[in-house]
Amino acid sequence: MLRVTPIYGSSLSSSETTATSSPSATDDDYDIAAAANNDNDDPLEWLSSPVPSCTLVEYAGMKLLLNAGWDESLPSGGGGNRNNNNNNNNSGGGGGSSSSDENNNNSAAELNKPIIPEELPAVDAILVCDSTLSSLGGLPLYFGASKASKRGRAPRSLSENNKNDNNSNSNNNNSTANGEVNNTQQQKQSKKTKRRNPPFLATYPTVKMGQMSLYDHHASLSLDGCHPGYSLEDIDAVFGKDSFRTLKYSQTFYLPADDDDDDGEDDATDAENTNNNPNQSSKTILHNSKTSNKLLAITPHLSGHVVGGCYWVLKQLSDDTEIILAPTYHHAKEKHLAGSSLHKFGLNADALLTMPGGARGLLGKLYKPPTPKDKIALKGIVKYKGNRPVLAPPLGNRSEAELIESIMAALRRDGNVLLPTDASGRVLELLLVLDRHWERQRLGGAYNLCWVGPMCLNTLEFARSQLEWMAAPLGAQFDSQRGHPFALKSVKICSSIGELEGVIERSNGNPTCVLASGASMDHGPARDLLVRWGNNPDNLIMITDSTRCVPRGDVWFKRHGGRGAAGIGGSDKQSAAKENESGGAVGNEPILATATSVVEETAETTTEETDGGALMALQSSDVSAYTTSSQLLYAWCAAKAANREMADEVAVDVHVPHRAPLAGEELRAFLAGEEEERRRQ
Repeated sequence: MLRVTPIYGSSLSSSETTATSSPSATDDDYDIAAAANNDNDDPLEWLSSPVPSCTLVEYAGMKLLLNAGWDESLPSGGGGNRNNNNNNNNSGGGGGSSSSDENNNNSAAELNKPIIPEELPAVDAILVCDSTLSSLGGLPLYFGASKASKRGRAPRSLSENNKNDNNSNSNNNNSTANGEVNNTQQQKQSKKTKRRNPPFLATYPTVKMGQMSLYDHHASLSLDGCHPGYSLEDIDAVFGKDSFRTLKYSQTFYLPADDDDDDGEDDATDAENTNNNPNQSSKTILHNSKTSNKLLAITPHLSGHVVGGCYWVLKQLSDDTEIILAPTYHHAKEKHLAGSSLHKFGLNADALLTMPGGARGLLGKLYKPPTPKDKIALKGIVKYKGNRPVLAPPLGNRSEAELIESIMAALRRDGNVLLPTDASGRVLELLLVLDRHWERQRLGGAYNLCWVGPMCLNTLEFARSQLEWMAAPLGAQFDSQRGHPFALKSVKICSSIGELEGVIERSNGNPTCVLASGASMDHGPARDLLVRWGNNPDNLIMITDSTRCVPRGDVWFKRHGGRGAAGIGGSDKQSAAKENESGGAVGNEPILATATSVVEETAETTTEETDGGALMALQSSDVSAYTTSSQLLYAWCAAKAANREMADEVAVDVHVPHRAPLAGEELRAFLAGEEEERRRQ
């Protein structure tokens, strides 16, 4: 039997009403006219990028998690922390509250309960498809080192330390007066704390590039004074020794795993026997098997999109039935990757679990012929010409040429170009395309080509050692001693904005094309360059990945009482006119406290001068629930829907961290902490 249960990030709409369905709901069930007449945060259907997801797959007697993604579209503090306000409303207060009021409060709290869980279910393995935050961004949140004591589940890389601690504690307890009783209690505690995380299955590039993505995300948020919900120790523990089982393409892994005897028993007991049901022996026997009783074969295959990306083929050994888990795949050949092999290995599958590809929402409607229902629903929003789409579907062989033409047009008018990218995924394709153009046209003396990000050097080092995972022509180029394809002779790599400014200064201020990490433009170097360059109409900003145009999880979840956004629960839609007036905003809620601290002290809206021009501080109620890249994408969609070009200047609000020197109670608390630390040393 196959059972699929979305844990979070499902694109299924809520069951409330059609007008309040999720923006990731199917187009046929979406009432655009009703959505255009409300004043809430969710804009018109244009914003329907997929959000990070986690899915429970039960097949062949095994339980698997497909991905554990997390990014800006979800709360930065992790799951489960959105219930605190509701729970606090029911506790405390005066004694005059009636039981009916308490019931109403409980009902309201239950209604606003977030769909994101505090802890993921116990499973036999976790399958990670690629190195993007949408696939593995939640691993340190749910399985990091700091979660061991809180949830009784330690990373596999820390398991030996836990066992040593348990043995020493057991010896100490045996020497006490009540040794027998304490020893029994310690054995129960030892069994509980000995549980480890389930094995993570992924390809080798997914592990290395995914670690770089998490480091980059953590650095970008931390530099803005925001806590991403996990520490660097959590990342190291997740990617530590024995945590991941790295597989090659077409290499098979069997479940139950041979070395998960005790863990499998505990996981199975927690998942199916919370009431100490004795009818669990059959499951335990299967887990304790060493060489027989294998139930499921798991095999990764090439999916394209990013280096090391894979889809999974699950084969039930008892009857040879197969299912395929392919949330993301790309069939086209690219500079650094071959196309997906799904057409080869997916022909005989009994079931395929995937998600819709291509652009969705209003962005997708611009590229497909209108249906009669579209013409009625989008009347006054999209100007169709007969039955033809507003925009011709993009061609793969033209996309690269159009990218280069747009970049060169901006550079020739002495403007700078900003390309927000991810940390270690699609940025590799852009680097190869632009570096080859710079080399062939010998543009290095006239224009700078830079890559900016805290983990750029490490990412490039890993990319150079993974040619066997990439397209065959890259390996042939290296084998024939024609140079390494990722030598990137024309690309200047910078770890910070300060290094980038030095490159520009040494080139006498030549126009610069920059690939900067931070695709959502809420944090990181991409956000910093947007603030510096955004006020110059000669400059160009090109969004390279529409899937990073996501909501701001903290802002959205706080305003909507824990209900999800863009596929995580129901919500209302925001009118296009309202979005045009406010221009959107930037930042997660913890950042907003810093960004709007000056505004909260004064009743008037303040204005600050920066290198990029005047920045107007917003009240927290005026902050949009959507990232900066989402706002720019909306402006582009709105212009194309009206058959006009996008305006040269588009108003968006960008989070600018306000850093002030410590004073008052904060300064005293900081000095007290420093003094305490010196005493400990």
